[in-house]
Amino acid sequence: MILQQLTLRNFGLYCGENILDLSPARKRSRVAPIILFGGVNGGGKTTILDAIQLALYGNRARCSKRGDKSYDEFLRESIHHGVEVGEGAAVQLAFRFAAEGEEHLYEVSRSWSVVKDRLRESVEVSKDGEPDGWLSDNWNQVVEELIPFGIAQLCFFDAEKIRFLAEDETSSEALGVAIKSLLGLDLAERLIADAASLESRHARRGRKSPDLQEAERLDGDLAKKQGEIEVLHQEKAALENPRQLAERRVKTAEEQFAKMGGKLWAQREEQLRRRGELDFLVSQCEENLTAISASELPLALVSDLLKDVSAQVLTEGAVINGEIVVKLLCDRDNSVLKLLKREKVKTETLQQIRSFLEEDRSKRLSNSGTEKRLRLSDGACHLLDHLVSRGLSERFEAASQQLKELDKGRRALEQVQRSLAATPDEESIRGIAEELKTAAGEFAGFNQHIDRMEKQLAGLRSEHAEIEKLAKRLRRKVVDEQIHTEEEGRIAKLLQRTQETMKQFLRLSTSRKIDRLSELVSNSFRFLLRKKTLVHNVLIDPETFAITLVDHDGRRVPKERLSEGEKQIFAISVLWGLSQASARPLPSIIDTPMARLDVGHRDQLVELYFPRASHQVIILSTDTEIELNYFQKLQPHIAHAYHLNYDEATRRTVASEGYFWDTDGVRKAEEIAV
Repeated sequence: MILQQLTLRNFGLYCGENILDLSPARKRSRVAPIILFGGVNGGGKTTILDAIQLALYGNRARCSKRGDKSYDEFLRESIHHGVEVGEGAAVQLAFRFAAEGEEHLYEVSRSWSVVKDRLRESVEVSKDGEPDGWLSDNWNQVVEELIPFGIAQLCFFDAEKIRFLAEDETSSEALGVAIKSLLGLDLAERLIADAASLESRHARRGRKSPDLQEAERLDGDLAKKQGEIEVLHQEKAALENPRQLAERRVKTAEEQFAKMGGKLWAQREEQLRRRGELDFLVSQCEENLTAISASELPLALVSDLLKDVSAQVLTEGAVINGEIVVKLLCDRDNSVLKLLKREKVKTETLQQIRSFLEEDRSKRLSNSGTEKRLRLSDGACHLLDHLVSRGLSERFEAASQQLKELDKGRRALEQVQRSLAATPDEESIRGIAEELKTAAGEFAGFNQHIDRMEKQLAGLRSEHAEIEKLAKRLRRKVVDEQIHTEEEGRIAKLLQRTQETMKQFLRLSTSRKIDRLSELVSNSFRFLLRKKTLVHNVLIDPETFAITLVDHDGRRVPKERLSEGEKQIFAISVLWGLSQASARPLPSIIDTPMARLDVGHRDQLVELYFPRASHQVIILSTDTEIELNYFQKLQPHIAHAYHLNYDEATRRTVASEGYFWDTDGVRKAEEIAV
């Protein structure tokens, strides 16, 4: 498939008729596959992608601006604001498609206008230049044969949104549909379903047994359950766009909240409580220091004098004790001398004894010359001894500890006061805080609603499977009962054998093709990834289509370990692998190709992916993604480049040949002539 030309008439930002050539071109000896669109954010890039999808799929197209609007409301709002709604709008897509060795040119034109407050839409399709009424009336079915909707969502993509392949565990369902369609495996499933349908009709042709009547009732229940599943699935899908909008609102509000000091504001009550605690702590420390200072602590200033006083007290105590002892000895010695005198001891001997006793008493009064200045009481002596030995040191340690606590408390209080001073006032931040709360509530509400729908879908699918299992068993029973003739028996057995054979074929074929696809995705991921040793293989389960990343040691690599840029590279690698394995070569349309990528990964995409992504690659980029350096590197591969000039005054976009820069690297003017 090759997209040839896109025509926009009064669609979105595009006023009047805008014709865009999308066809690849040959440069020298090779084909240049890239068609590059450059525009500012909100300048009409995504409108190009929306127009292509809208032309092909109409009501089913997942257009960026639709959200939860009805299809009629979306079409009304898509008419350019500068024209009358009665004039209407249109999108027309011309593309070439080859099938069974023949190539045909298809042109799909979808136009709509408002007549008497009612929206009217028409679809006209031509083939090889000739209008085709049957194609126009049945285009919804025909386009599924040419470009199935499930495949298109993986070929025409917003690079930011495809990261669900690396994040969402439910992505295997959408991936499985795309893989089966791209690899032609859906034909086998369709054959199995057709055989089952024939088997059911064959059973109905027989007699109306109770089992057959029950099988028919179960078929009705199956159809009802399938309808409920489809309705609920569509309702869930309709919630996805508003959910993403709510998520963007939350992120924007969070960023603004953070820029305005929201974190400090959110902690304001805690900081006020903390300031009160610290004020009390500082006050308590100051009171404790005052109390300690009012006790014996000042004596620490004269600790040396206290030691001298203590020594003087000890000396005076020794003198006093000596005087007491000498007085007692004097009384005793006088008694002894009187006794000796009565006993008529010789005078000479008595004199010697008296001299000895006097000398002994004199020795005991050796410190008698010390002046007794203090004369402290016993209680005062004990208090002085306590202060000198440990009392003052204890008071000093207590004071030091209180000083440390006081210093620590004052520093913490200063930090809290600085935080409170930097906290924005309530008036300036209240609005964004309420916006953040409202956006977060809406986002949580959407998530809860979607979760409930998922649970309902799981329940409905389980009920559908049970009914289908019972209906299948009853149909088989009816068929077995009705195999009474050779012809009927042969048909029934062939139908059963066909289903079993095709199921076996599908399993084997899926396994072989999935192995090839896993290899292609692995090679693509390693080829584009800057960290060459992070992932060695990408494995795809042939039954569930769940994707597993494996390193060189065979260990599973959780997808959570991938950075945002690596997730985007991984998702692109999956799509590239699908494209290479596909029997239906389709163009690639890439919107916002490198928004979350760092320079290294951007280099990888520009040099390795874009020139090889497909036989036709349409890139919708800003000047901060495909900037001058990348534009010059891609130049040999670019067939057409368009600059989407948006005029703020008229709110319209005009597409002109070229890009933000000319081939010499000179920046173009952004203004347009109105």
